[in-house]
Amino acid sequence: MSYARNQKRQFQSSTTSKSSNATAHLVLMMFFVAGLLTSLMSAPQKEDPLRVLCIGDSITQGGSKQRRENTFRLPLYRMISSLGGEVDFIGSQSTGSDRNFAWPEGFDLDHEAYGGAGMAMVRTKLRRSLLELPPPDIALIHLGTNDYDHHHDFARYLGRPLDEMIELLRARNPEVVILIGHLNFNGGNSIKSRPVFDAMAHSKSLAKSPVITVDHFRGWVENPHTDGHDCHDWVHPNPQGEQKMAEKWFAAMLPFLGIDTTRFQRSTRLVSVSD
Repeated sequence: MSYARNQKRQFQSSTTSKSSNATAHLVLMMFFVAGLLTSLMSAPQKEDPLRVLCIGDSITQGGSKQRRENTFRLPLYRMISSLGGEVDFIGSQSTGSDRNFAWPEGFDLDHEAYGGAGMAMVRTKLRRSLLELPPPDIALIHLGTNDYDHHHDFARYLGRPLDEMIELLRARNPEVVILIGHLNFNGGNSIKSRPVFDAMAHSKSLAKSPVITVDHFRGWVENPHTDGHDCHDWVHPNPQGEQKMAEKWFAAMLPFLGIDTTRFQRSTRLVSVSD
């Protein structure tokens, strides 16, 4: 009996020791997992890139066979990239009017521009393409140059499809910032389209999804036979014109990028949106 009781005590002692060790290991493992989770949660997360959708016609598409035409998208891309964050130009298109056009290295080619297209045509294209694109943060719209046949009723032929485009963009991102570019020219249909665009921005702008017009026509010289001209052919911007457009788009975008703009005003020649 004495031997049996002694063996029982040894077994109980051994079992208690093993149980204590297992508990200690479990506690240590729990501390390790908790620390790992805390570390993962506190680690800086990679932010999504700023997604910019450039919508337009040949002025936005560029890539002409006849001339060097990088469009405003190239200097604009470089300006945004200079902020230090990641930028992603998005769109269902990635070529110019000449598919063999040699674009500069390190340039995001994606866009939503169609040479020769009017407002309604691009609106129709956008209905389909937006379904396959990531939500844009900022959309740039520069259209109306090819709608000169509808000059008698711009409110209908420009205003209605533009209104729908704004709603399509908001359906993809309710907080998208929408910039509507006034046509560059200083005469003819360009003047008639301005009140349509201004009225649209005024009526559609929301605190969480601003709609703003950008006055590209101010300071613009479209006559290619004039000193300091900004166009190749009265319509399509030359490198100087591309830079001018990019600076105005950039100035309009800056307030929505959540950054201190003073250093860019010192290092980059900026113009106000209405200059």
